[in-house]
Amino acid sequence: MGNKFWSILFGATMLACLIGFAISPLMGWWMPDGVSAHAAEVDFLFYVILWITTFFFILTEAILVGFMWQYTSQDGKRPVNENADVAGFLKPLTGLLDSQHKVEMAWTLVPAAILIYISFAQIKTWADIKYASRNQMAAWDSAKFAGKTDEEKTPPLQIAVSARQFEWRMRYPSVARFTKDWKMDAPKNKGDYDSFGKMPHADDILVVNELHIWQNHSVAVHLTTRDVIHSFNLPNFRVKQDALPGKMIPVWFKTLDPAKTKTVNVKWDEKSQRYQDGINPETGKEDLNYTYDIACAELCGWGHYRMIGRVYVHKDMAEFVDWLKKAESAFHKRN
Repeated sequence: MGNKFWSILFGATMLACLIGFAISPLMGWWMPDGVSAHAAEVDFLFYVILWITTFFFILTEAILVGFMWQYTSQDGKRPVNENADVAGFLKPLTGLLDSQHKVEMAWTLVPAAILIYISFAQIKTWADIKYASRNQMAAWDSAKFAGKTDEEKTPPLQIAVSARQFEWRMRYPSVARFTKDWKMDAPKNKGDYDSFGKMPHADDILVVNELHIWQNHSVAVHLTTRDVIHSFNLPNFRVKQDALPGKMIPVWFKTLDPAKTKTVNVKWDEKSQRYQDGINPETGKEDLNYTYDIACAELCGWGHYRMIGRVYVHKDMAEFVDWLKKAESAFHKRN
């Protein structure tokens, strides 16, 4: 065997990695279910990139192990010389890549073509996530919403999220401001609505590490940081945005239609007198699949690991308003 032992060891290691990758979804070592309107598009791009990299990983590692086996050194002989035969599995390529120049052109053009495809494939998804016009923020037209319910007339829920070491501080509008002023059939309040991120009101409600929304509705987050760079990451909603000092960055997403996928994960708990998250809407019991974390995805200091919040998805706007009233009462009692 000689030095061929190393080719066997490398081959076994790569095979173990491949098997671990293949069984990881079955073991629960995978991404959480996507529960936002753009999650399917993000997942599509993720899998395109994953399978491209998987293919080339297997190809390059197979060539590496093959070379280690074929051209291993032997006692008294050099490992490779000008008379060495080409490995059998590479012979079909020798006619096409018969010079160093052609080999270099191949490993330049193939990755370039792949990167060009990925860059064009992601344009629509990027626009849907990043641009306000794709999230109905620019459409303040009362005629468009004639005959609609109050919930359908309500524009995207605005929440100001301020990151700091080591917590997420959420700012919500007061109950009166939310229920009376922010309706699509009240254009006179458009200026107040548009300025929410930049102009806090004295009656706004501050909550730590709890992002409350309701299903099948758009959300507009105004993201800032009070100190260092943080990264606002909602894995279940496929949202990830860095918070940069001195900048306010908009983040958009929409929860799914309950007719297709139920995303609600809260219920009122009489004992603790609060809405409890992580609840399966089908069984009414705790379920880790319905725990939606808010993680900081940027190393931000010694307490980075503690910077965890939760997303609470209520079943409708009425339940959200009920929570908002309770939060407002509790906030004013503390202050």
